[in-house]
Amino acid sequence: MPRVPNTAHDAMPLPALQAGAGVPQDLGRVDLGIGFALAAAAVFVRFGNLHEILTVMVGAKLYLLYLFVLPALLAVVLTGGLRRVFEGRPAIYWTGFALWIALAIPFSTWRGGSVETFIGYLKTGVAMMVVIAGMTTNWRQCKGMMWAFALAGGVSLAAGRLFETTKAGGRLGLDFGSIANANDFAAHLLSLLPFLLWIVLSSRSFVLRTLALPGIGFGLYLILRTASRGAVLALAVGCLFFLWRATLRQRIAFLALAPVALAAVAAFVPRDALLRMRMLSAAADVAGKSADDGVALEAAGSASVRRYLFQKGVEYALEHPLFGVGPGLFATYEGTHEQVFGTHGYWRVAHNSFTEVASECGIPGLLFFVAGILSTLRLLNSTYREARGRPECQDIRTAALCVMLGVVNFCVAAAFLSDGYSAYFPAMGGLAIAIARAAKQEFQSRAIPSGAAQLPVGAGGRFAWGPLGSAPT
Repeated sequence: MPRVPNTAHDAMPLPALQAGAGVPQDLGRVDLGIGFALAAAAVFVRFGNLHEILTVMVGAKLYLLYLFVLPALLAVVLTGGLRRVFEGRPAIYWTGFALWIALAIPFSTWRGGSVETFIGYLKTGVAMMVVIAGMTTNWRQCKGMMWAFALAGGVSLAAGRLFETTKAGGRLGLDFGSIANANDFAAHLLSLLPFLLWIVLSSRSFVLRTLALPGIGFGLYLILRTASRGAVLALAVGCLFFLWRATLRQRIAFLALAPVALAAVAAFVPRDALLRMRMLSAAADVAGKSADDGVALEAAGSASVRRYLFQKGVEYALEHPLFGVGPGLFATYEGTHEQVFGTHGYWRVAHNSFTEVASECGIPGLLFFVAGILSTLRLLNSTYREARGRPECQDIRTAALCVMLGVVNFCVAAAFLSDGYSAYFPAMGGLAIAIARAAKQEFQSRAIPSGAAQLPVGAGGRFAWGPLGSAPT
């Protein structure tokens, strides 16, 4: 794919690009556009779950994800992209987490199962981080990568309509795939909807904004239909985070739409889903419920089991503080070492990504995991703060805000899921590295000349400047 220069930094001499972005010297000889296209396609396929959808539709495994990920990884290596990947601390921490998983395998209670977990994490989490951070080299490509996530969100919304099924208690889920569970599907949408919000806030196209805004509304409807209490809490935290970081105009628009959203929830979300979401604690009055009130009883029972699993996760982490019971083995260890039902336990996963990692990989593994999340947020926040003070860089501010929102949403949801080895956090870390690197280039190339006046020319944070008193372009 030919590379079309469209920003000021494209015209900068190669030494300046090297200093600012770590772009290799053979940039003129290697077409990074092909590698980026492969990386963006891999993101679209992975987070849109197209490989799973096509497998079901065709009836055979197509290995579609490998078709894009493997060539993208090769492009990273050939173009010197590994150096670009490790410019940011998130890559260091997520790689450290992967290495600690490998170190924990010899001490695992079942090495075969832990090896499978490690390989799965390399193929999903680490691979996605490397191709995103390694092949996204400028701001134009950062926007292209965000479009890949947004389109993946669109496919996920379509899947929620086309492949929906009713789970226990009337909860919405999918017929198949890694996010078929109602809680997993809700968390997946929470991580991707902010990219649709990015289109609403930054696109100059009325048509695109008109398409993206209803998509967000439909996504929220699907999330609430899952009746996932963790997702509702994540949604509340995400709303508060947005109000904290958004501009005054964006806050006013949000508060104006809030009553409409609440009215829609009351009108369209099933009563059973609303009832379940209200029961956030097992302390609900279960004894007072009738035998027919299955939703309330199921919700209270689920909360009780989750509390037990949380306690066991903390207990196992303290009993095995260095390497844990083995990556991916919480359910096996709990099932064989506890006696909840006669001679065995629940045989369930931890249902908390943080206690999952702590109990399976030890305290050092948890430290790497938390450091990866915090470094991602810190890198994005640093970019956000720098762009906020530059009127000509409001598009960068908006992008950083929306990615941060996705990370915050998924971080809260992950406290109720076993997603310690998923691709979401490392992928967001790779995107944070790419955005921070590209933003530095843009801050330099968009710097307002001395003696110039800033004049707004339209929505989306785009400005032009010229001699004092000149008309906007």
